[in-house]
Amino acid sequence: MTSQPAVHQFLPSLAPRDAIGNHTLGTLRALRRAGVAGGIWAEYVHGKLFGVAKRYQKYPGWLSGLRRGRRALLYQSSTGSDGLVDFLARRGEPLAICYHNITPAEFFDGYDAIAAGRCRKGREELSRLVPRATSFLADSRFNASELRSLGAEDVAVVFPYVGSGNVAEPDPEHERRLRTGKRGIDLLFVGRMMPHKGVLHLVRAAAALRAGGDVPVRLFLVGADGPAAHMAVLRRLAETLRLEDTVFITGSMPDDQLAAHYATADLFVCLSEHEGFCIPLLEAMRAGLPVVAYDAGAVAETLGGCGVLLGTTHPMLVAETLSRVAADEALRRRLRDRQLSRVAELDGFDRDAALLSALRPVLDG
Repeated sequence: MTSQPAVHQFLPSLAPRDAIGNHTLGTLRALRRAGVAGGIWAEYVHGKLFGVAKRYQKYPGWLSGLRRGRRALLYQSSTGSDGLVDFLARRGEPLAICYHNITPAEFFDGYDAIAAGRCRKGREELSRLVPRATSFLADSRFNASELRSLGAEDVAVVFPYVGSGNVAEPDPEHERRLRTGKRGIDLLFVGRMMPHKGVLHLVRAAAALRAGGDVPVRLFLVGADGPAAHMAVLRRLAETLRLEDTVFITGSMPDDQLAAHYATADLFVCLSEHEGFCIPLLEAMRAGLPVVAYDAGAVAETLGGCGVLLGTTHPMLVAETLSRVAADEALRRRLRDRQLSRVAELDGFDRDAALLSALRPVLDG
């Protein structure tokens, strides 16, 4: 009797409210819907997910009581590992790689030597693991092109599992505070304050926008802190430009408070210089917030022809664009309508079918 097929996922870190973690969990649910068994194995597992995943060092012993059959491994690649890739390279099961992009280490040089080293190691490990793999997946065409540059063939693009439909209800008190304090244009950026996310460009653009017009401006930077040295530069820049009443670095916040920002902001602004997919853009579009973004990495691909794409991060040119879009209600309405159509297109993409098709070679191998 043929045993049930299984795909076991591996990744360096599994944590809640993390894009790679959400995709890994979504992949697990998709595989189970298709009758494919398997588990999640990681070097680090957040305490809230202990019941969902295990440390990868337990993998051989845990499998010892199972019948052997069509069993494959799927590596969710996004950073360097501490032995996990060496472990996967030694295994005999068919291997698939899903590439979520590894940030170029140069963005971290001067801010965080450990993070820079981990990025460099991740890219080296990926190039070493590609010849071992049978199937390749990426969550954007941009990521697929990077994977092909390492020798991968037939890379399937499977948009990430990010959930759909349910935007959190805004926290009423937080929304009231935001609306009460609003005097002009409110700009919103959501994402971790990492060097490649362009937050320094955002601060300079906010300063230019404030200096160039009579309308007050508030820029809310919502997300967890990045490297300490980078945060120091960010805060020092805001202080030097005297933006105490303009730039607000909020840190991470609950979903309902974030929803209040989406409900009250005028524009979502992203000047990130490297993105493999950029899920916050999708969240902004879903919330009906017009997007202005720098055309880097997979940003244009994520937007899919909607939003306002910038070819520069020059603060004066960014400020001019933001002022123009904020002042034109008809334009913002058209942007919202086109963005919601893009959301519907992404939500309608059959991720399960694309995933199973991409994994078929390792399941049949």
